[in-house]
Amino acid sequence: MTWKTRLLHFERMCDGLVEHFLLQHKILGFLLIFIGMPLVTLSAVCICSTVLVLPLALAFGYL
Repeated sequence: MTWKTRLLHFERMCDGLVEHFLLQHKILGFLLIFIGMPLVTLSAVCICSTVLVLPLALAFGYL
């Protein structure tokens, strides 16, 4: 129960900090949400697919 409480507290604290940042820096926050987050998501997809496919390609001799 303690871990759950701590995690919820940490989540609320992070949400508050992000909300405060977005209210203070409107243009930078807009760029962060609509440009930065999609780039982070696409990067994560590329990295994960490379990590999954590259060993298979090496094992089957495609590289």
